[in-house]
Amino acid sequence: MNYKEILIFDISSEYGHFRKYNTTTSPLTYSIPTRTAIAGMLGAILGMERETNIGIFPEGAIPVQEFFSKQNSDIAVQIKKPVKKANVAMNLINTKLSFYDLSKAGRTQIDFELLKDLKYRVFFTLNNNQDIFDKLCERIKEKNHHFSPYLGLAQFTATIDFIDRTEAIILQNSKNEYIEIITAVNLTKIKDENPVDFDYNAMYSANNMPIEMNSKREVQEYSEVLIEKNGNYIKAKVENYYKVEKYGNILFL
Repeated sequence: MNYKEILIFDISSEYGHFRKYNTTTSPLTYSIPTRTAIAGMLGAILGMERETNIGIFPEGAIPVQEFFSKQNSDIAVQIKKPVKKANVAMNLINTKLSFYDLSKAGRTQIDFELLKDLKYRVFFTLNNNQDIFDKLCERIKEKNHHFSPYLGLAQFTATIDFIDRTEAIILQNSKNEYIEIITAVNLTKIKDENPVDFDYNAMYSANNMPIEMNSKREVQEYSEVLIEKNGNYIKAKVENYYKVEKYGNILFL
């Protein structure tokens, strides 16, 4: 089969934060939601069982990250508004004073780097369960979310807008040409000595991002992901890509 049924939806919010794994005191954010964060949003929309403790789920429940693994699903992310960031001081509990008695803990202020006025388009396929795919499409279309999805932190509630349910056709780049990709590019999927045709008027950024986690929240795969911060396409040499009629060419993370 040379095509996949695909769900397209937009996510937006006033603020968002997808913490970089290698920051500590003043958390920095990725410029796009990670694949693992989007999997969590989908699980919230469907109302999939949460952990009773870290890594422990009710009997018979499939952990969200395993259900939406790379083997079972595909996720691509397109930037719909230019990436903007702001530093905001947030009040946190000061656990240095007391970890167990919150009445004694007090408060501390930490600067967070936040995404501001953000909007992304998500292209999603599910390979292992047509019923769940149908249910997810319906929930997003009707805005009937089981749990409220949010963008990284619970106070940043996400707006989810259904865009389309259509087909993505897989194509081979047999001529080894530069292909205009509208989504973030996982650099493990490009080839050639000069795999990206950079536009020197564009604004590129590449970050090492988590791609897959297990049920214990242990990252199983990181990849370098390239974006164009204003949402313009990236011209890259790839072996295979997906064409979505009316939308453009995409690469899954």
